Amino acid sequence: MDVIKIRFGTGIDDIHRHIQRLVHEMFNMTRPLMTTHSTGWIPDADIYETEEEIIMTINLAGVRKEDVEVFLYEDYIYIRGRRQQPVEESMILRYHQLEIGYGDFERAFHIPVSIDRNSIEAVWSDGLLRIHMKKQESGPRTIRVEVR
Repeated sequence: MDVIKIRFGTGIDDIHRHIQRLVHEMFNMTRPLMTTHSTGWIPDADIYETEEEIIMTINLAGVRKEDVEVFLYEDYIYIRGRRQQPVEESMILRYHQLEIGYGDFERAFHIPVSIDRNSIEAVWSDGLLRIHMKKQESGPRTIRVEVR
């Protein structure tokens, strides 16, 4: 089991990429039947909430841990990377079936609740990336006033 480092994004380039990704996801709601090296692919993801945390599982079968980057910017978590094609394209005579996407990928997920940004943990196991984010209490809070 490997741990993936999370970096906190900053700068206008991250915002620009985020906006591009949102527009892309809005207009491409269905998964393409076949993707190519140039267009990339979209990994499947599950997101669920427990009493204590938000848990994400992203299917990255065939992707090397070194080729994955996870970062947090405001209330979005981004996962991007690359899955290498196992056979060099110049060696392929013809495709008989092509269902597995290769190339670059990027996903952005809105985090629906307040989280403790320092408690985020990303774990790589059996081709799945699992991200655990502990929820943080939000909303009104009663503060006891002491008399001195």
